[in-house]
Amino acid sequence: MTAKDLRRLLRSFGCVETRQRGSHLRIECGRCVTTVPVHAGEDIGPGLLRRIERDLEACLGKGWLKKP
Repeated sequence: MTAKDLRRLLRSFGCVETRQRGSHLRIECGRCVTTVPVHAGEDIGPGLLRRIERDLEACLGKGWLKKP
């Protein structure tokens, strides 16, 4: 999954992009916060995707990334 796809998905859940410094984008969803690296054309690694999923799990629910 690319950062562009993840950003689109998070926006559909109501998350807000609060700031960006260089290639790091901070996203808030309710009281949950995570950072997404934005590198054009590159996929986000599976370990980092799991970390982002865990960061936002309290606000979006368990397994939110796997939902269609």
